[in-house]
Amino acid sequence: MGLLPAEIPDIPEIRSEIVPARLARKVAPLFGIPWERGPFGTRTWICDYNKITLSEIARGAPQPGRGQARPVEPGGWAVVDRVAVTGAGGSLPNEIPNATLNRFGPDTKAAVVLTAANRLLAPVTAAVESALGLLVAADGSALPLRLRLAAWAALVLEVFRTQPALLAAAIHARTIQRELLVEWYLPLAAPIADLPLARCEVGAPHADAGGGTSSRPRDLDVADRTVRCLEVTAPDEVVDRLLRRLMAVGTQQSSSHLWLSERVPGRLAVEALVPPTELVGRYIAELDHLLDAEPADRRALPRVPSAAEVGGLPLPARRAVLIALLTVLRQVRFDAELRERTREAIVPLLAEVALLATEVLGPDDPLTALGRCRAADMLVHTLRHDRRHDLAEPVAELMAQAERCVELAEAGVVDRGAAAEAISSANVEINIVRRTNATDPGAKLPPPEHLDAWLRRSWDAYLRILELAPDWPGEGDRASRLAVGHHLHNYASYLTTHPDDEADLLAAVELFETVVIPARELYWKRTHSFLPLRQSLQIASRAAAVLTKRAAHPEEARRWAAKGHAWISRALDDRETTELLAGSSEPAAHFCLLAAPALLTAVEHGVPGTGPGDVALAGRLLAVAEGWARRVTGGDETSYSHHDRLVELRRRIASLG
Repeated sequence: MGLLPAEIPDIPEIRSEIVPARLARKVAPLFGIPWERGPFGTRTWICDYNKITLSEIARGAPQPGRGQARPVEPGGWAVVDRVAVTGAGGSLPNEIPNATLNRFGPDTKAAVVLTAANRLLAPVTAAVESALGLLVAADGSALPLRLRLAAWAALVLEVFRTQPALLAAAIHARTIQRELLVEWYLPLAAPIADLPLARCEVGAPHADAGGGTSSRPRDLDVADRTVRCLEVTAPDEVVDRLLRRLMAVGTQQSSSHLWLSERVPGRLAVEALVPPTELVGRYIAELDHLLDAEPADRRALPRVPSAAEVGGLPLPARRAVLIALLTVLRQVRFDAELRERTREAIVPLLAEVALLATEVLGPDDPLTALGRCRAADMLVHTLRHDRRHDLAEPVAELMAQAERCVELAEAGVVDRGAAAEAISSANVEINIVRRTNATDPGAKLPPPEHLDAWLRRSWDAYLRILELAPDWPGEGDRASRLAVGHHLHNYASYLTTHPDDEADLLAAVELFETVVIPARELYWKRTHSFLPLRQSLQIASRAAAVLTKRAAHPEEARRWAAKGHAWISRALDDRETTELLAGSSEPAAHFCLLAAPALLTAVEHGVPGTGPGDVALAGRLLAVAEGWARRVTGGDETSYSHHDRLVELRRRIASLG
């Protein structure tokens, strides 16, 4: 199940609300929302807004095409081959008459779908408003607008991720309605001020004056109504830009992965792996012209409300509060400068958010597992750089909650996309701890080999959750391979961390070369964001460097060294990398620790075209990493979790003169 799901409404007593509720009941199953008490039970379809007809919406089920008709008793009906078939003189239960639908406009189908979506999402819309009302800075003042915008965008994104087909259809409908409801306002010249105008002429008065009415809707409430809580300038632009980004999800313009799945027999659903941090970050950057410069001070961290404040809210609102808090904290961690300024202060907040999730949602709610997993993930990421921190409890919590996410995903409680995102991120942190902090004898962490065995199981679960074919990637559809390939970077990275397992290293290189890097190249060309591609290039170079050491003869070693050098050189040549290296930050240090070995390995094995310039460049990169190590440990560089790597790289540079 999703975290902010639509709700099938009861038929109300207020007459004006009866038709929207009936429309909601018809539209829901057509776009993936099950209605257990409906005529089709939990059966759902995933319909294309452009293909579905008004007649099918009135019936609440797809119609048979030509040649699909099946014999059904006169007056009866049945679902055959996923279409609803009626016998002579028959109809489906509670079909909505055309006269009722034709009251909606100006585009009847768009108005009907938008009305139904708003009714289905009414509780979620109220939940978003409640959450934003509780989102304030630690001192009770307003959070910076960019962080409130991030929380709002993440909440709307979560609504989309929970029911992608419904939101996609509603966004289509909103676009059509708004285009048709835009009206010229042309004042009449003084000599004709009293001229009577025909109903269809420009300037003739209309009841809604382009603003929309109950039968001529123009707003998608979960976005257009909730954005008012932010008091932003140009709210229409703020909403339009987000909805355009949501409509790009699942296309090659996005790093997200959507796929069709059958959760139970007859119930189709769109699974959505949509990592929110990058999408929200790019969206906020796009709105920079609307945001005043705000000081990155203590107001960057939110106040965590008490369980008493949150516990009395409806379930969707309680979840929305937790999602908003986690989003703000993740956004702070995503910003390299804010991350350093809040490194100590964020630690107790993460514990408070994890506790709040348990207190107000209970142990069995899907967001409890997901929220605690995300909080533990951020906590481990914050603390692991300094070996003086005790990671035993945070690592145990992260592993336990990741296991819980697997369990709930395979039981159908947590949807596949949300679980996959949490598991992949947790695996990254555990894998780094395995190779650094867990090697310390007094760390009180599981031995590295135990963590590695756990990671094998966790990555196997991740691949199962993504429902990949057993022979994946195989020779299947290229577009499908690229869609999921973007999200196999972390798995391929894990395989590169086994220097004694040549099979894993070769599998990692193949995965990077045939799937991951091509997928991220395509993303880079379409979005001009080099970050994901750089991350894959730098990790692929690590595998090449290790294979160089394992090579049986010098020519094979030189071939692997050349491959790694080519990958890292491509990463170094990009403008974004140059900007990254201009400052001292965690991402910059991480890149340098991977780039320097690839450069040095190429020189050590005599790759043509390499030489003293590469050694000098490796030295400059190492200086960046050393600078950040001093910064994060307060000057005690030996406490840095990668200190041994720094020492070894400095030795190699010295040996090359």
